[in-house]
Amino acid sequence: MLAHRGGATRRAMSSEDDLVGGMDAQAAVWVVKHDGHGLSTAEQAAFDRWIADPVHEAAYRRHRSVWLRYQQTGARMPALPAPHARCHPASNGRPWPIMRRRRTAVAIAASLAVLALTQVGAFSIWLRADYATGAGERLLVNLSDGSVVTLDGRSAIAYDDSGRRRILRLLEGSAYFDIAPDQSRPFTVETGVGSVTALGTAFGIRERDDAAELAVTEHDVRVRTEAGRTAVVKEGEAASFGADRVSVPARADVAAATAWRQGRLIVVDRPLGEVVAEIGRQRRGYWTVRGDAAAIRVSGVYDLDHPLEAIDALEKTLNLRSLRLSDRVIVLSR
Repeated sequence: MLAHRGGATRRAMSSEDDLVGGMDAQAAVWVVKHDGHGLSTAEQAAFDRWIADPVHEAAYRRHRSVWLRYQQTGARMPALPAPHARCHPASNGRPWPIMRRRRTAVAIAASLAVLALTQVGAFSIWLRADYATGAGERLLVNLSDGSVVTLDGRSAIAYDDSGRRRILRLLEGSAYFDIAPDQSRPFTVETGVGSVTALGTAFGIRERDDAAELAVTEHDVRVRTEAGRTAVVKEGEAASFGADRVSVPARADVAAATAWRQGRLIVVDRPLGEVVAEIGRQRRGYWTVRGDAAAIRVSGVYDLDHPLEAIDALEKTLNLRSLRLSDRVIVLSR
């Protein structure tokens, strides 16, 4: 099923999509088929043969469980065409090419597989966190030492105020810190790739895969990577660091870097894949960019309180296609 809006194309799964890919991909496609118009007699027979394998049954139940949890939070499957509607609505009666159907099935299956994996990761973080936010939430946390932390959506921290140092672990996402001064006990924020230490200052940290970005709004902080590289980042400067590297601190628009606190994402010449990932923190589900479209450079101001409108604007202005399972799974591509 195709729907057009300007130069953008939205595509939902056809009832004729073939089973392709590995076991997880096949399981996810069966989940999609069952949530649509139901199975034809031939499809039901094929499903019965497939699920007779206990390994297949376990994979199906796992993917089905993930999808049901998203339905319970408001997600809905798009309506699928009836079994006899075999032609693409925008194809003037010509059948939808098999390879296109297969690519669609694979993309949807991969999306559901990623959802399953992210549920496991999110649960692990939740077990370790003292404070955490869900998609679209921002939380102000008053710590026991008087410091204040603002958490962005899908972010989590754990705090230890029991020793000679104040140690906070940024487990996921982004946080802004307004540190209460205490000369005798430095405040250290630990990330997956290094740490940031301050005596009394304000700064923001955003984790990105295997790196972190730091923006300092007051005073100075010291960065130390896992490999022992160090740098001092001063007020009004920003730097990025990984496990074995730290960039040279440079003057930056730190207000723009921490604008997420006011519900805005301000980007200048950033990859589309990175921008969509940041916007996706504000909504339950899985939003991503496939292929070379992920490298498109983007600049703009986006409203994080209305993330779907931001995705729609990117899709339209960049003339992209989107594959969607309701608004919970969105895959942008050229």
